[in-house]
Amino acid sequence: MEYLLVVDYHSDAERKRIDATIDRWKSKKDVRKEKGVVIRVSDDGIEDFLHDLYARLDRGTESVRMYTAEECAPEVEEISQTLQYETGMECETVRQFLRYILNKINASIEGTRDGVESYTAYTRKGQAEIGLVWGKDSGKTKVTIYVSGFGDVVSFVAGRIDEELKVFLGGV
Repeated sequence: MEYLLVVDYHSDAERKRIDATIDRWKSKKDVRKEKGVVIRVSDDGIEDFLHDLYARLDRGTESVRMYTAEECAPEVEEISQTLQYETGMECETVRQFLRYILNKINASIEGTRDGVESYTAYTRKGQAEIGLVWGKDSGKTKVTIYVSGFGDVVSFVAGRIDEELKVFLGGV
């Protein structure tokens, strides 16, 4: 089966990440970036459009490959991993160190909503969303970290955070 993917990107950096993904998969699958323009026509009678298009191309019909298409949504689910820590250290001390870790992995803050600090990390493995929830219980600082995304990036980011935070907290 052959698939035609139309990928919208919103920045030059995102386009470059798409190109890098295609390059990475070229040797594993028959993946290639097509040259030209992707045109979607949602009409059964497209002959008039094709005549007009062919008339404007140097090589006419040789320049056009046409496929019938129907949208499909493969079952690719987002992966999530949750990390939880409890320590006697002050909340602000842990918060500052966690921000240091997030800075090291190039995570940028997206905002705080409903008590969850949201970050986005862009790595060579992909993009991960990170959520932090802070609490205090019986004099102990509690932090829950949610990491979500697609592919290997989730375990990669969660592993980096877990490794450094465990060392900082003394092997929690």
